[in-house]
Amino acid sequence: MNALRAVFMHEWKRSLTAGRIVWWFVMAMFPAVLTILIRAIPGFERQIQGEERDNFWSMTLYFLVPCVCSALSVLLTAGPAVAAELEQRSWVYMATRPNGIFWLLIGKYLVAVTWGFTAAVVGATTSIVFANAVTPVQIWIGLVALSFLSCVSYSAVYLLVGVISPKRAMVFCVMYTGFVEVVLGFIPALVNRLTVQFRLRSLLVQWMPLSDEVRQWPSFSYVFGEGSAFLHCFWLLTLVVLFLAAALTIAHRKEFTTAAEGDL
Repeated sequence: MNALRAVFMHEWKRSLTAGRIVWWFVMAMFPAVLTILIRAIPGFERQIQGEERDNFWSMTLYFLVPCVCSALSVLLTAGPAVAAELEQRSWVYMATRPNGIFWLLIGKYLVAVTWGFTAAVVGATTSIVFANAVTPVQIWIGLVALSFLSCVSYSAVYLLVGVISPKRAMVFCVMYTGFVEVVLGFIPALVNRLTVQFRLRSLLVQWMPLSDEVRQWPSFSYVFGEGSAFLHCFWLLTLVVLFLAAALTIAHRKEFTTAAEGDL
């Protein structure tokens, strides 16, 4: 645990650069800015009233905070986890330490989760302040819980992608998000149950104040999963464990080429 704490503190201090702080601020303010712009639409207050406001803000803020803010916040830290060490020529040193690769990747993973979750909490809080939801507290609690699961899940996914292809980690992370999470996640087939988005949407229905009209959509069973919240959390955390185990296994067995060696 001392090694994990040391790696976490080192990576956390190293991540506090001007560029990443600006990125964190942009991600944290992104949901609030869009919330203000939506409220400024002429006639918005008259068109959406009563429980429809909770339906609208639950769906909108779910997309803005757990889906966009959380995922993009962890992308910058978890995706290039291995590439950063290769570029700085420190991978060989870490690989020769006892359990060095394990503590390095786990430490980077926790930094990515912390970085993304703090931005998501700030984004959810400021958005709720400007939204005119009927039950803002319930929506805020649901957003925070979904954002935490989103950061935990996407950090593991992007870490695995970064281990498999460190040189083009950011490109493949974006491709994975667009093709797997967005496209396959909405296909009414068994494959969508293997995506993070499917589980988060299923928890959205249970934790957010959505009306019965929304729950009776014809395509509801294809887009949202049935079952208890515990079941969806279990499968989501199972995916996280599998992603992390695969990333650690590949990192230990794969022979990475450093930047200096690649130039030869």
